[in-house]
Amino acid sequence: MLVLVLAACAVVFTFAAVGLMAAKKRLVEHEIEEIVARKLASSREALTIEVLDLREANGVMRNLLIDIAENEATAKAVNDVPAEVLTRITENRLTRRRELLAEVDAVLCSSSMVDAEM
Repeated sequence: MLVLVLAACAVVFTFAAVGLMAAKKRLVEHEIEEIVARKLASSREALTIEVLDLREANGVMRNLLIDIAENEATAKAVNDVPAEVLTRITENRLTRRRELLAEVDAVLCSSSMVDAEM
């Protein structure tokens, strides 16, 4: 009889221990899922910020390309003008070209520094 009671106690203790271990396992899995969700959320925010930065850089480059195209198109719009006006237009166009190229250089240097940080 004593053996039967001890066997029953051992079975009950075993099931209780297994249930406790299963509960701890579920708790740890839940905590791991929460940590993974937080990490994914923070990485999504970083990716969103990076995409917004790339869109801004894309817009800046697009505007610079439009400015360059407009600057080059002004040379073709000139018809019958005196030589001094044509010289002034050419000088203005060359000055604007230098300004645009300096802007492009600054944008490319700043974007390469951003790429180097990542």
